[in-house]
Amino acid sequence: MTEEEVSCLGKDRYPTRRAAKKDASRIRRTGGPNLRPYPCRYCGRHHIGNRPGNATYTRRGTPLQELIQP
Repeated sequence: MTEEEVSCLGKDRYPTRRAAKKDASRIRRTGGPNLRPYPCRYCGRHHIGNRPGNATYTRRGTPLQELIQP
């Protein structure tokens, strides 16, 4: 997979930071992880993800570095 595929594909896309923040808050209220909204440099929309320092760096159980092809 390319860095773009790992970073963007398969993630929910939100049209605004506000929409992403609202969903992150809903996830927290229901016992989920503390996520934050961030703009995507590939699709131009927003995703939600782990806060810096708390990321698992895995997708579907595989470390990101194993998914990214040089």
